[in-house]
Amino acid sequence: MRAFAHPGRNATATGAAWSNLDMKVKLDKQTWIIAGVVLLALLIAWSATRSSEPQGPGRLDDAAARACSDFADGYDRARSKTARLALADKVSQSSADTDNEVIDDRASAIGDSAGEGGDAWERDGDALTDACRAAGWTG
Repeated sequence: MRAFAHPGRNATATGAAWSNLDMKVKLDKQTWIIAGVVLLALLIAWSATRSSEPQGPGRLDDAAARACSDFADGYDRARSKTARLALADKVSQSSADTDNEVIDDRASAIGDSAGEGGDAWERDGDALTDACRAAGWTG
């Protein structure tokens, strides 16, 4: 400790300087501990919202079947933005009462991509069709 002592200061002053340094290190450790606890709490909350198993195709109830059929019946004619939006609205209304979360999610995605068209519309349409078939729809 003598090597770090300031000329004209006694050992007590040097000790006080080291005490301040120790205090700063303690605060840094405390900050890291608090940050770690907060991060752990966020991870626990996030994992609680995630399903432990992948979401399956779900049951094909009447509302899901109606949404699948509505989409299949109107897809080929939905070439313009207006027609895509109208079809997406019809499919969303049909799927509103379904208990099948996968088909409901895919129907919502159709609504999101209806205005864009192109690849997004085709990708979301394929995803809805796949979800319908996985649930047992044969339309």
